[in-house]
Amino acid sequence: MATLSKQIQDLIDNTSDVLYREEIYINDKHEYDYHKLQAARHATVHTLYFSDDDEWADNLKKAVAMQLVDTGDGIQIIGVCTKKEIDYLEAEQLHILLRLASVRSVYQIAEQPIKVKF
Repeated sequence: MATLSKQIQDLIDNTSDVLYREEIYINDKHEYDYHKLQAARHATVHTLYFSDDDEWADNLKKAVAMQLVDTGDGIQIIGVCTKKEIDYLEAEQLHILLRLASVRSVYQIAEQPIKVKF
């Protein structure tokens, strides 16, 4: 599993300056908290935390689920093992972080029309 560089991790540990905070709801349930932090001149850290919802085990509540670091030259993902297959929870977390980190793109998935005739 990848780890943050010491310089970036030290900055995260010693700052409370979060650029952006958001609660993530999935199917109307508060699942995650998201923080965006400018950790260095060319490094933005996107962190996904487990919420404090009762669905999560006590040891997971408010713990880091996954991090994505945009270095300006690429993206480093922290929290996904280097295995070829990831589980559904990791895939969902990665999906959320990639969408939140992609500020230059707007994604919209149209809802299916409601069928009235069967």
